[in-house]
Amino acid sequence: MFRDWTFDLFMEDCNLYNATPRKGVYPRRDASDREKFMTWFKGCARDFREEWSKTNKGDYDSYNRLYIGDAFTKELSDMCFSDYYKEVYGQRPHLDKWFYVKAIGLSTGSDVIRTFCATPFEDAIRRAKEAREYLRNM
Repeated sequence: MFRDWTFDLFMEDCNLYNATPRKGVYPRRDASDREKFMTWFKGCARDFREEWSKTNKGDYDSYNRLYIGDAFTKELSDMCFSDYYKEVYGQRPHLDKWFYVKAIGLSTGSDVIRTFCATPFEDAIRRAKEAREYLRNM
């Protein structure tokens, strides 16, 4: 019935925590696992953007016909994103990778298609809350 019951927590953390000011800086010692995860994830995106901007002028690479978010999505498996997500939130991410990449502000080629007359983030957050409530009442 429900596949993801943690996306609302991820979005909450996404809105609450920022990347460290620069590479090599670590979160504070008493930071929660959720804060450490989000700081790490946003830091990876920041570092990726810095590398991207060395060869591209904006969020779109016209030579490879690729947006920065699409390129970053390809990196998620190598970053062990799914493993870290599971350690922090208790389940692997079940939504399309677009949700996680777009949540941290990286543009993708499917942004307009996914958001035109739709509210994918709000729907996913609502469903995650409903899923947890459903599981609590079982």
